[in-house]
Amino acid sequence: MCYIIGGPTASGKSKLALWLAQRVDGEIINADSLQLYKSIPILSAAPDNAELAQTRHHLFGIYYDNQISTVQDWVELARITIADVIKRQKTPIVVGGTGMYLNALINGLSPIPDISDAIKTSARKLQHDLSKEEFYAYVVEHDPDIKGILHPNDSQRLGRALEVVLQTGQSIRAFQGKAQPVVDSIKEFILVMPEKTRLYNLIDARVIRMLDEGIIQEIQALKQKVSLNAPVCKAIGVKEIWEYLDNQTTKEEMIFLLQQATRQYAKRQRTWFKNQVDGTLIITDPFDSGQITQLVQRKSARFALEKTAS
Repeated sequence: MCYIIGGPTASGKSKLALWLAQRVDGEIINADSLQLYKSIPILSAAPDNAELAQTRHHLFGIYYDNQISTVQDWVELARITIADVIKRQKTPIVVGGTGMYLNALINGLSPIPDISDAIKTSARKLQHDLSKEEFYAYVVEHDPDIKGILHPNDSQRLGRALEVVLQTGQSIRAFQGKAQPVVDSIKEFILVMPEKTRLYNLIDARVIRMLDEGIIQEIQALKQKVSLNAPVCKAIGVKEIWEYLDNQTTKEEMIFLLQQATRQYAKRQRTWFKNQVDGTLIITDPFDSGQITQLVQRKSARFALEKTAS
């Protein structure tokens, strides 16, 4: 049995997950692609020491800067972790805002053939050497079936599509539609979705709080280790702070751009969750006692039903 908590950035998912963990003897499993990285705990809003002390957390800060975070890799890590948590008679609580991760966990992944290291290296080199437009044209030339399906900006899935066609001679679409479930039973899917204006205010406030916590120094340290092309630098906010450190913008401009980029990201997340997720309990304010009571009542009702069935 597994709880899933999804929603846009800054919505309060992590706070709700901690609250739930205390009541179901739960352990928290990360489903945010940025929180996988060690180097950006402030920027990614990873759990702080006080939060980590409240319950056991998994899959936070496990990747180095140049590691690529794929859906396939995360799903396998999540599957193993969920099984381990259940084996220890604890309750897994998966929480995050990376829609592709949650979709794969709920609906499964289509089986994709193994890719040789040589082809992976070749595809990544092409992606590095070509512009977005050139790389998109190259992939479409080799796999016409993805035209209009994958966006030119979707570098991760374009790279995967190229690897598959180079390895097998077939389109990645030939392997899709055969998904296998990852989790046997999802006890509850909880979607944290504040009203848009409130969410944007929460985002703006979080950015200011991150500045106080040392986000500029965090990216300055990152800048000394990697180039802007490193996978970790895809995180929302890295580019904006990087440019400020290069004296391309003022601090006030950087703050505005960082807040703007985060709001745009949250807007995309809201759209994904609205279009993809059905049958969920939607909470607009994870700190509202009435909505929390609703969650408690649902949990109690499910427990009573399961006890009767057993």
